[in-house]
Amino acid sequence: MRIFHRLRPAVVNGLRELQANKVRSLLSMSGIILGVASLVAMVTVVQGMVGNFRQFVDAMGGIEKITVDKQSLPKEQEHLAELSEGITMRDVEQIKATIPIVRYVSPEARVGFEKLTYEGREVNTMITGVTPDYLPVAKRWVDPGQGRFISDLDILHKSDVCVLGSSIANDLFPANVDPIGKVIRVKGKRFIVVGLLNNIEGAGMEIRSANRKGGSGGMWRWRNSGVYVPISTATSKFNGNDKLSGLGLQVASGDDLQHAVEQVERTLLQTHNGLRDFTLNTNEQTLEDFRKTEVAFKLSLGGVAGISLFVGGIGIMNVMLASINERIREIGVRKAVGARGSDLFLQFLAEAAVISVLGGFLGLVVSMGIVSVMNYVLMQAVPTGVVAKFDWLIMLQGLSFSVVVGLVAGVYPALRAARLDPIEALRHE
Repeated sequence: MRIFHRLRPAVVNGLRELQANKVRSLLSMSGIILGVASLVAMVTVVQGMVGNFRQFVDAMGGIEKITVDKQSLPKEQEHLAELSEGITMRDVEQIKATIPIVRYVSPEARVGFEKLTYEGREVNTMITGVTPDYLPVAKRWVDPGQGRFISDLDILHKSDVCVLGSSIANDLFPANVDPIGKVIRVKGKRFIVVGLLNNIEGAGMEIRSANRKGGSGGMWRWRNSGVYVPISTATSKFNGNDKLSGLGLQVASGDDLQHAVEQVERTLLQTHNGLRDFTLNTNEQTLEDFRKTEVAFKLSLGGVAGISLFVGGIGIMNVMLASINERIREIGVRKAVGARGSDLFLQFLAEAAVISVLGGFLGLVVSMGIVSVMNYVLMQAVPTGVVAKFDWLIMLQGLSFSVVVGLVAGVYPALRAARLDPIEALRHE
């Protein structure tokens, strides 16, 4: 409790000293202000970038997803190209039957980029044949915003039904028309619209009700585009064969990913008679590479900000030393009337702390301005939502770092003041 009674007047004296030398104090704070501002702004922007990338990975199916795509045979198997059947529904049935850790299997048969028409209105988009497992594998965990999705009965009967992405519905139908039940034409064939997918936006990946009052723009538009038909309809009525464009697999947990990849590879090699005409990809390695990049960014940018704070600490030390040289006689008088060295040490250390705290707060204000400007610029360039959001923990860490730097920088000047000989100080001119 006694230390607080001694600390209060020391802080008051520090504030008075700042007020008496406003310009000098502001100059001594400048390093701290710039250091804290750069540290907080850089870390905030990096975290915003990481958050956006994780949204993108999640939109691609998350780290639990395995993508199987067709590829050309390796050089040593090129002479067996005629035996390659590609990816087929036989692969789907074999994976479902032999690999229990694969939770969902979503085959896809891309028809291509085709024209859709409805009462004179036209729009071009990708037509894809899918199964009900497409929703969970593609991270569309909710049911369509209106109607329903492709069902097993649709696949069994090769029904001419389709589900539209929200942006396609906005472009193809007037605002006052409910798409459900309407007939559209795809490559001259009549399809009944049975469902309309919810609109998904990139900022936070909010899922909005598909009320068709607005679409999603920017890099996330592809999530709301496309037309989905039963996979049997796509293979029999459009493509003319049972070959698939690819498979999307999802495991129950990311911990099972590597085991699933190994089992899927063995199963496909068996069904493809040893031909390696497929490739397996996961998002895990992409995310791991980005995490390494994130660490490198934080270390490099944090190092630059740390240097700024170090320079700010040197500035505080220089100002404190100059202040002590100007107040040597004052120090001598205080010691002559009974002030202890610890009192003087605490006073000058408190002055350094006051400078660093005020500089830290000003740095936080400046960092808010920097991040706001960067968000505005980036949103104009790539309209995907807020790039960086303020984190109070990061701001508290930046402020704490500035206080530590200020205290460390004030130790030497405070010790010098505390060790001054009172007689020599009183003789000083």
